[in-house]
Order: sequence, then C-alpha cells, then structure tokens
Amino acid sequence: MVRTTATLTRLLDVIALVTADRRVQVVFTVDDRNGAMLATGMRSVLDSLDALVVPWADAVDGAFDLVLAASENDDLGDLAAPVIVLPHGAGHLKFYPGTTTISGLTPDRVRDLTTSTTFALSHPDQLQRLAAVHPPAADKARVVGDPALGRMLASSHRAHSYRRGLDATGRQLVVLASTWGPDSLLGSWPDLPERLLAELPVDQYRVVAVLHPGIWAHGSWQVRAWWSRATEYGLRILPPEDGWQAALLGASCVLTDFGSLGLYAAALDRPVLLSPRSSPSTVPGSPAEVLAGLAPRLDPASGLRDQIDATIRTHVSGRFEQLSASAVQEPWRTAERLRSLLYERMSLAEPAHAAEFPPVPVPAVRHSGPTAIRASATATDELVTLVRYPSIAGADVPESLGHRHLVVELDRARLDQAGAADVLIVHADERAEAAALLRRWPHATMVAARIGPGTCWIHTRESAVVLHGHSGIDTTALASWAYVRIPRIPAQDRLRLGDRVMDVRAEAC
Repeated sequence: MVRTTATLTRLLDVIALVTADRRVQVVFTVDDRNGAMLATGMRSVLDSLDALVVPWADAVDGAFDLVLAASENDDLGDLAAPVIVLPHGAGHLKFYPGTTTISGLTPDRVRDLTTSTTFALSHPDQLQRLAAVHPPAADKARVVGDPALGRMLASSHRAHSYRRGLDATGRQLVVLASTWGPDSLLGSWPDLPERLLAELPVDQYRVVAVLHPGIWAHGSWQVRAWWSRATEYGLRILPPEDGWQAALLGASCVLTDFGSLGLYAAALDRPVLLSPRSSPSTVPGSPAEVLAGLAPRLDPASGLRDQIDATIRTHVSGRFEQLSASAVQEPWRTAERLRSLLYERMSLAEPAHAAEFPPVPVPAVRHSGPTAIRASATATDELVTLVRYPSIAGADVPESLGHRHLVVELDRARLDQAGAADVLIVHADERAEAAALLRRWPHATMVAARIGPGTCWIHTRESAVVLHGHSGIDTTALASWAYVRIPRIPAQDRLRLGDRVMDVRAEAC
C-alpha cells in the first residue's frame, strides 16, 4: 500500500527481504479515493520502479497473502488479507500538525483495523503508546526493529563508496537533513544552504541536502527553483526516493532538526548539529526530544564553518548509544525479526539462508560544482596553495589571499559572471574558439578545457599549454594554478587543495 513517497521508500526497505524469493510476487497499489496531503510526486517515483501497480478496485477484489503498509491512514480494512503496518519514520516522534495525535497512531484508524493487522514496532516503549490508543492492537504488535536503520547498519562498511558517489573523497561531507513544515531546519532557515556554501571552501567540504518528501510535495520544479541559487553554488539536492541513506552513511556532520533523520544520524554515530528552533510537534519524552538535549545547536549568529569543525572535532564515538538503544531495539537483528514476521504472516517457510538487507545503493546523481569559483592563493617557488569558494553575490571570500581571480564555467554562467571572469572553462570541442572567446570577454586572461582525467588544455593570450595533474583534480583547479603562475608557467610544480598536495606538469602544445 503506497500512500506517499515516504511510505514507499520505507516499504522498499522492507520488501528487500523477500524480493529475491521466486515464490513471492510483489504488487503495489494506491487508494486514489483516500489521497494524502503529501502525496505529490509519489506517482512518478512509483512509476520509476517499473513495478506492477494494480488499481485500488482490483486490489480490493483480489486475493493476497499479505498487505504491507507504512501508514495507518490507508483503508486497510478493505483488503482481505493479513496486514502489517510499519511506521514511515523512526518511530512515534511527532504530532500531526495542529493536533495532539501522534503520527502513526490516529485513534479512529487504529481502532478500525481488522484483527488480522499486526503493528511492527521498533522498540518496546512504543507498545505503551499503541496500547493507550487501542489495547487490542498492542496485544498483537511485534517489536522487530527499524528496517531503514537495519539496512544502513548492514551497509556501514561501504561508507567510502558513498562518499565517492557524492564526490566527497578527501573532503568533509556536510549533510543538510530537513523535515517539512515551518519549524523544520529549512522551513525556519531557508537560506541556510547559501550561507553554508559561502563559508565552506569547495576543496575541503561537500554539501548535500536531503529534503523530506513533504517538502517535495510542493512539486519537484518548485523545490529546485527555490534552491536554484544554492545548486548553482555547488549544493547537491538528493531526490526524495534515493540517496538519503547513503548520504547519512558517508556524512562527516549532519545538520538536521526534529525529524527521523536526526535520530538515524545519531544511531549511525555521526556528529549531529541541530536546528536552532525547536518544534511544538515533537512528542514529549520521545527520542527526538532526548536528542535535542544531547546534540549541540546551530547558532545563526556565529560562523558555520567553525561550528561544523568543532562538532566533528569534539564528537565522541558512542555519544548517542543510549539514545539509540531507547529508539530501536537491537537494530542489527531487524532483518531476522522482520523477515520472520513477513513469512509467518504469509504462512510460507522462510528461506534457509540468513536474513540480511541488501546494501544501500551508491547514489547515481552526477555532481556539478559551483558555476563560478572565487579563488585566491599563496605561492612560493615550489608550491601554490589555493583557497576556493563559490562566487556568491554579496558574500566576501572569508580567506582573502593574493592572486584573487574568478573562474567561470561558460555554458552554465550568467551574463554578469561571464563578463567578470578571469578564467573561462569550456568544453574540449570549443578549444578552436578560444581566441574568439578572449576577444569577446576582454576581462578574461585564459580559456581552459578538460581533455581527460586530470588533464586540461590552457589557452592564454600569449600561448597554449597542456596541464597534467592527479586524475581526481578538476579543470577549474588546474586553471587556477596556471593563472597564479602566468606568465611563466613552470614545467613541474606542486599544488595544494585543502589537505591534498599533488604534482602538476605543464607541456607546450
């Protein structure tokens, strides 16, 4: 039963335990008569799975062995099959907006469920909340753990591959994880991504945003439009259905709020910085409220880079261990317990092999760096040290050194950026136009084009050279090195980007 993107992603982790079993056919359905407020975009995500989706009327008339849902608000009683209901987040953390009803425990809905319904909970404490709503439901509930956390823990050894997929190798990966609503991290601080990018050097930090599907319910176009400037400055916004688990697993620091992702980050032993604003929707005594008392808070009046660095530096492994234990019981046993429940309710023998979640996939989202980079440098005879930030209107470069210059990707730039550029980055097939580009943009000193991994071609007003560096170095960094060294570009040199020092070689062409 699919109600929203959030419920769909939760259920995909659950069915990952059975999909390889050729005795099991999985179909999806949506109750179109009972639409959810946050369902926008869910259909396109469901369609992208290329799975079998049956109309609601056919689902009601069909014969199934098990129904899975991640919301009690679906009309589950209309389906003639055993039902398992799971929370679509990290337990019972929030009230529905403007009410005292805990999300996942709507009294009328819980009482209307049939006697064949089993609530799958993550911790025994949740049994008490369920019993307060409807004691018979608590009597049939099972504590199985949390499938999203269980899958992440089963993938934790692959953290470096997730960092590579998010282009964060050799950098601190800063994850912005926001739930939805006016009190959320981005609801209360919508320009946080831009400010963050303005303060973090591009060679030492990568910033990724994970937005709750409730934000995406405004429409994908609208969300990307709201943060289009931040994207131009180098922010990567992950799609709602893919990548958030990988981002948490690879994170160096997670900036978040009172939603489920803060608890998941804590359970993964990641450094956490919480939103400066609390939320009235947080359930008193819940793990989310406990986290608010343990994790440091963002201070809008202080430098963000210093706060992030301090949070990473002072984080003590195991700091959130007791909190995590109070939210999810034995999370490493989730696959075992949940698969046992699934097969029990299907009246089917479990497979002989051990239950385990498949690894979280590596994000397949291509990273685009900032459209324009404001760079400065220090230079000796043996080494050029670059410090680079996204070029953000109205923001000063925090570390202003010598050799200041603007590097711009021409095919992504605005007109004012192109006109102010000192270095123009173009595609390899545009090299023949380099002289004409320098005439058109008289402020520019050179044109650079990537011609292979770690290799770029430079055309100045006097000469052309090919530069060779580490395979992971980008064209903009090599072009900045050349800008610092002109007019006498040495054949051999060294370049420092953040903590990385690499050799650079130049040859005439």
